[in-house]
Amino acid sequence: MQSIGSSQTYSSSQTNLNKTEQKVSFFDKEGFVGPFTLGQTASLVALRDAMSKEIENSQAEETSTESPQSPVMDRRIAHITSKLVYDLSTEPQILDDVADFLGSNLLFWMAETIVREPGHDGHIVKKTGQIWHIDVINGWIKGVHTSIAVTDMTMKTGCLLVIPGTHKYEADLPALEEAGECDLTDASSLLRLADQMHPENAPHQIKAIEMKAGQYCFTRGGIWHGVSRNNDTRTRFGLVARFARPDVEIKNFAGNPIPCIVVRGEDSHQLNLLKTPPEKD
Repeated sequence: MQSIGSSQTYSSSQTNLNKTEQKVSFFDKEGFVGPFTLGQTASLVALRDAMSKEIENSQAEETSTESPQSPVMDRRIAHITSKLVYDLSTEPQILDDVADFLGSNLLFWMAETIVREPGHDGHIVKKTGQIWHIDVINGWIKGVHTSIAVTDMTMKTGCLLVIPGTHKYEADLPALEEAGECDLTDASSLLRLADQMHPENAPHQIKAIEMKAGQYCFTRGGIWHGVSRNNDTRTRFGLVARFARPDVEIKNFAGNPIPCIVVRGEDSHQLNLLKTPPEKD
């Protein structure tokens, strides 16, 4: 696992403890941490191959690559419909990291595969045209957002862009844009806004989280983020997964329960709609 910080020498157990403390401290302060290396696991290769096949099928049928109809590509509910998505999202190394942030009892409540074809303008909210945004629901739930590179995610192919520390700011970005305080298609506009809101942390900067296939990173709910344009000739594949503690009630914007799976420990609170892991794709 990637270390963050100290070069001092400790016993093996003390070294692991300090690495964990440094990782958690960095995550709490900056709102992101990583990348860490999982590697070319069987689960990664299997999902990559399945996504490639779905894209080929959709292109042959002249349908959109944005929403192929398959369990692997189910928007936001692939954790309960696709064993391939479930298996990669719940690799033991990933869950070990999530447990460091959230504790020993974990719910898996969202997963979505991401396809960005050549020329795609990163993360665009279709209804508004916005690129920079906040994952509001993840902020409410106070969970952990995991981004996994199924193929390389770089500034050329498109990678996650974050403004460190903004997960602690109370900001309604769409409302601020409507008031003329920022432009959510312009990164420099977001930096100026962050500097104005919290001059004690200025100057704010954008961090590009580039990852090779088989690497992953974490972000906090509420962090200001976007995704760079895919300027490569290849389609980029990614996977996002979200986890939460079982003492948090997990509902959508309409107040309806979101299906969850217990992936570590137990759920003694019984606040949420629980499902069993998917058995097939």
